[in-house]
Amino acid sequence: MHSEPEIRQALREWILGKARDLDPAELTGTTPLFERRYLRSLHVPELLLLLERLRGEPIDVEDLGAGDFRDIDTLLAKFGPARAAS
Repeated sequence: MHSEPEIRQALREWILGKARDLDPAELTGTTPLFERRYLRSLHVPELLLLLERLRGEPIDVEDLGAGDFRDIDTLLAKFGPARAAS
């Protein structure tokens, strides 16, 4: 399992690789990823696999909600190391 700063950095790099029109300076923890169309629904499966790898445990897709993918801060709150430890 990776630490929260490591997960945050990995997510940031992954998002910037997918959202080519996103200025890195504009990507913050609260930047709406899907609302602003930096990411699309086709990115969700790959994002879930990345999160599973980073946190070191599977994600139960039955517990997913649309709001879980709003921004980096929300992703960390839902899928970060603190969540994995509980």
